[in-house]
Amino acid sequence: MEYEYEKEEFQRQTETMGVARKVKRGLCWYPAYPGKSYYNSLNQLVIEILRNEDKEIEHAFEFGRPVCFFRQSFDGKVTYMNFTAAVSYADEERMVVVLPGASALADIQAEEQLGVQLYFDETSYRAMFDALEEVLAAKGNRLAELREILLGTAKPGFRELHPVRFPWLNSTQETAVNKVLCARDVAIVHGPPGTGKTTTLVEAIYETLHREPQVLVCAQSNTAVDWISEKLVDRGVPVLRIGNPSRVNDKMLSFTYERRFENHPAYPELWGIRKSIRELNGQLRRKNYSERESLRNRMSRLRDRATELEILINADLFDGAA
Repeated sequence: MEYEYEKEEFQRQTETMGVARKVKRGLCWYPAYPGKSYYNSLNQLVIEILRNEDKEIEHAFEFGRPVCFFRQSFDGKVTYMNFTAAVSYADEERMVVVLPGASALADIQAEEQLGVQLYFDETSYRAMFDALEEVLAAKGNRLAELREILLGTAKPGFRELHPVRFPWLNSTQETAVNKVLCARDVAIVHGPPGTGKTTTLVEAIYETLHREPQVLVCAQSNTAVDWISEKLVDRGVPVLRIGNPSRVNDKMLSFTYERRFENHPAYPELWGIRKSIRELNGQLRRKNYSERESLRNRMSRLRDRATELEILINADLFDGAA
């Protein structure tokens, strides 16, 4: 139901809402201008999109959200480009967008002025539908156990632990942290806004890391993950931030997956291999059959080595994160 409503609402806005109104609502940048393009550390083709106007308007662009590009003629007619892209990073005046390929880059660079707007997020809904199907089909495994506990048909388990004191928390927060530590399956911390739930979660995560090697922290918004991440970093926890923070500062950027990936000692070799593969791929059309086969074999060996390095870097990053 929500999926259908959002899809219909997006189509309605696309068809009836003017560009100026979309800009004021933070759904669109227009006019926008193409900046430099490059391959990022994850080997994705990206382009920077800049805006010089309406910088004071708070926008809804953030990491992972899909976008589409358009042109607007002098008579106000909007024409959409036939591809979608994804936001990798966005601040008040600059956005980095992951493109599907070189043809999309050529289309954007052909325009001196263009527009970019949020696109309907099919990917998130597909992920949710897949997750629901997996939960419904689960039998005899941990996922099935958690499903029954959350539905109330099975009781959650708790371990007996000596209560831990947290003098810097109030009594309710302290009780909540101890209940989280005792939970074997699920613990829910709830309360009205402003009662310190996030502070309680930070303490629970930090204390859990004294007992477990890693904790995966997820939240509905980037801002919530940023806040928890910053508090954990201040405690000396080696955080690995997936995605880009909504509040950009050098401290948190240094803990992002992409920044740590490109700072890994093996990354320079990987970057050189990727560059060689792109150059060799560009030479294929200019070679005869035997030369092309030789180039393909060389590219295959380079890709194998690139895959090895990617696995090595990812293993180091995720194993080293708390």
